[in-house]
Amino acid sequence: MHRQLKTFIYILLFAAPVLAGAQFLPEPVQYVINPEVPGPNQAVTIEAQGIGAFLGDATITWTVGGKVAQSGIGLRTYTFVTGGVGSVTNIRVEIKSSSNGSFSKDFVFRPSTINLVWEANTSVPPLYGGKPLYSAGSPLKVVAFPTVVINGARVAPQSLSFQWMRQDQALPAQSGLGRNTLSFDGDQLQPQEEIGLKVYFGQNLVAQGGIIVPVSEPQLALYQRDSLRGVLYDTALPRGIALNDKEITIVAQPYFFSNTALAAGALEYAWTLDGNDTTGPDAARGILTLRQTGGGEGQANLAATLQNTNVDQLIQSAQTMMQIVFGAQSTGTSLFGL
Repeated sequence: MHRQLKTFIYILLFAAPVLAGAQFLPEPVQYVINPEVPGPNQAVTIEAQGIGAFLGDATITWTVGGKVAQSGIGLRTYTFVTGGVGSVTNIRVEIKSSSNGSFSKDFVFRPSTINLVWEANTSVPPLYGGKPLYSAGSPLKVVAFPTVVINGARVAPQSLSFQWMRQDQALPAQSGLGRNTLSFDGDQLQPQEEIGLKVYFGQNLVAQGGIIVPVSEPQLALYQRDSLRGVLYDTALPRGIALNDKEITIVAQPYFFSNTALAAGALEYAWTLDGNDTTGPDAARGILTLRQTGGGEGQANLAATLQNTNVDQLIQSAQTMMQIVFGAQSTGTSLFGL
């Protein structure tokens, strides 16, 4: 009895590694789908890959919707075109090998679409007709608009799980059920923001997409402020103007600077006239009044600079210059910032 017990223990110890190793054996056939999540009316290729060369001698049959599409020796790849959004394509592959036995696999394709739209929280003048562009470090929002149809009904975004990625890094804290909006502050050291998204319905990946948001340089434009009509935003001041009146009020308008920095007072204006610092009561708000003294003529070069002082947005800066021609020549003539 004692000898039988020792023999039984020996058999268990010997057999255990063999059983454990068998759990990690790879499947004899793997399938590669390209693209992994196809859209509507898109060509898709399925390739069967096996260990060794047995697939080259196997009879492989591909059926679509129960009808044989192709069958023959070694036909490891099959290409088809998906239908429209909401359509269903059922594909089955059967592999019969004299050396490795038979295998089969079913695939179901329900093409979906997903549109990604980005919105930058950057400065533009009132009634600006264009899109505020993204500048490095500014707040950015990306919104996903998926079209997923299951069993003839469109799935609401609240029933879909959105898994976001930024610069190839997963964002689990901002992902989840119904979370089709991603908001973040951009990285001022990146030349662009790369956003990826996978959309799941239950455990099934039903759509995926990505978008690249380019970085635009902030700009500064000069506008004239009229005492009656206010700032004349319809036309920016050119590089050179003639000062027909005794004074002119100029407004420096930032384009594509972070609005959060603007609200926090982190944008600093600086003005120079012929290279010398000049200022006025509203110069720190980007408004400068120039007044001619004397009756001579001449010209002066005006420059405006804007710097974002937020440490995460220091790369945001812009400068613009213009030449002002004034009056009849006189050594006593000058322009002063008031």
